[in-house]
Amino acid sequence: ARLGGPVTLLWDNYSSHTTTQIREWTQGQEHWLRIVQLPPYAPELNPVELLWKTVKDLLANRAFRSIHELAEAADAALRKIKQAPHLLHGFLAGTGLALLE
Repeated sequence: ARLGGPVTLLWDNYSSHTTTQIREWTQGQEHWLRIVQLPPYAPELNPVELLWKTVKDLLANRAFRSIHELAEAADAALRKIKQAPHLLHGFLAGTGLALLE
């Protein structure tokens, strides 16, 4: 309701996404939830893979002294991406898939 419309969820074939419990829960949610199942191993179709590649690029070639320092750097990388909506649109466009309306 807060988003003002239906939600489209892109799901890869990770085992927790295909359990009986999840499939049962999603039944009856069609009024607000649209699930698009990606084919097996198709990282080029998953915009999240492009997001993670960008985050990893921002963290690459650095030596962290602690897990806390790594977590802070990861948070900073995600904040940087969040403040650049054109990147988020680019991750979707990078898949080459048409956006559903």
